Amino acid sequence: MNKLNSTGFTLIEVLVALAILGFVLSSALKIFSSNALVVATLEQKTMASFVAENILVQTFSFNDELNYATGTQSQGGFLYQWERNVLFEQDGKSAQINIAISSNGIEDIYQLTSYKVLQ
Repeated sequence: MNKLNSTGFTLIEVLVALAILGFVLSSALKIFSSNALVVATLEQKTMASFVAENILVQTFSFNDELNYATGTQSQGGFLYQWERNVLFEQDGKSAQINIAISSNGIEDIYQLTSYKVLQ
């Protein structure tokens, strides 16, 4: 058999190409899986921010809501626990409202602080 006229790849060349392809595909899979975890975390934080904003709107809307309270609220298919803490300023003209959101044993997924001027 004449080696100069043979065409195709040798076994070594095919194995090296498969090894390179396997390395590239495994790296791409790691990147995509880590992105999926980041997206899930950001989704949970976004839903927690919606819960905190809802509690803040309730607090601003009703003066009898200016007290310490805890509760649960469902948002986007997740159940969140919230805690509202209200600190009154010394002059009695404003209140600091702190809202902390947690879920599934993860403390303080999201925190929101705001102020309300009292009349």
